[in-house]
Amino acid sequence: MAAYAVAEIRWDEQQGLDRYLKMVQNALTPFGGRYLAFGPATVVEGKDAPTHVALVEFPSMADAKRFYESDQYGLPRKIRALSAKTGWVVFVDGLKI
Repeated sequence: MAAYAVAEIRWDEQQGLDRYLKMVQNALTPFGGRYLAFGPATVVEGKDAPTHVALVEFPSMADAKRFYESDQYGLPRKIRALSAKTGWVVFVDGLKI
């Protein structure tokens, strides 16, 4: 069953964002991950608007977790930590409908 990573991020540095995006694409591939959405959020409820929301699909929850803990994602994750404020990152299973 598919699983999804969802993140709320406030990017402070455009250069960090650009570098992160280039690196994270390659890091996702071995785990079957692919971006479904990434960009500025349009808030329809709530007060605090993130500058970006990311939605990434993985083949399974195990793949999502392996990606997050992988060496391939280590450097991009450090870049994100230095260039942005991450409100949260969550994993959620897809629905069996």
